[in-house]
Amino acid sequence: MANVKDVAKLAGVSTATVSRAMTHPEKVSEKTRKKVQSAMLECGFSPNVSARNLRRCESKTVIVILPDIANQFFADIVRGIQIIAKKNDYKVLLGDSVHAVEQANAYIDLVKTKQADGIISLTSELPEEVKEGINIPIVMACEYFDNFPVPTVRVDNYTASKNAIDYLLDIGHKRIACITGPMDNPICVARKNGYRQSLENASLELDELAIDSGDFSFHSGYSAFHRLYKQYKMTALFCFNDMMALGAMRAAFEVGLNVPEKLSIIGFDDLPFAQYTTPQLTTIQQPQLQIGKTAMQTLLHVLFDEKAAQDTILPTQLLVRSSTASYSEK
Repeated sequence: MANVKDVAKLAGVSTATVSRAMTHPEKVSEKTRKKVQSAMLECGFSPNVSARNLRRCESKTVIVILPDIANQFFADIVRGIQIIAKKNDYKVLLGDSVHAVEQANAYIDLVKTKQADGIISLTSELPEEVKEGINIPIVMACEYFDNFPVPTVRVDNYTASKNAIDYLLDIGHKRIACITGPMDNPICVARKNGYRQSLENASLELDELAIDSGDFSFHSGYSAFHRLYKQYKMTALFCFNDMMALGAMRAAFEVGLNVPEKLSIIGFDDLPFAQYTTPQLTTIQQPQLQIGKTAMQTLLHVLFDEKAAQDTILPTQLLVRSSTASYSEK
């Protein structure tokens, strides 16, 4: 556990100066206050109640807005947020927007009225005033908007998707179908663009009959598969998340299409169940825990009026498991 001496050493000031900055911030220069604040943040020092004068807001609470609290993808992201929040004496409240802009706006109002200090949004379904740059402390995690003037923590969805399709092409697949998420979502647009670009690089035309959409749920993947199966002869299927991939695997089983002998399937996220399905799901791994940690660290920089990275892109990894196999024309 860090203490005042650790903060003083890191900030390059005396312990007395650290104490003064916490109890009587008006008696130290702005430059010194910021040095102390940065040192406290870096070493995870949790000041007592009297030190709260250091911060602009007093609630010591941040809100995490989720589009669907039942979606398992968000569990490790929230855990990462909580790890950093706890180290810095912040509480985390979860707000389930249930894909409703009005509900997200209710949580944003808590910050406007100083009942919470800031927001980490894991949804893109936000009011227009937020998209236009509302003046509240907010960080976007996973989701993002083009030219959005707030810090964002995400992965490169375009490249990740392109890598997945490149892999399927490398092992012989040419008829690759795709189940997207909602196409008003920038993440889905980027993933579809990666899918399209990989096909174009292989001189393959994009067939609109090879594309269907879901809402990231098991059932939507299941339903989308049945629609695709009726209209397109596919040897591989790329799903924009693991839950839809699992729904598609169930539907493939029902129509007698063995995975991966007759159909290769790739998901996106690497949820815990992905390695326990039969067959194990090939998928793109997102660093959920690190996304959460980085998002909370970024929000703390915003709350401390420190320079925060505007667009942090974390790496993904294609994990090849047994739901994909080589294909050759017969």
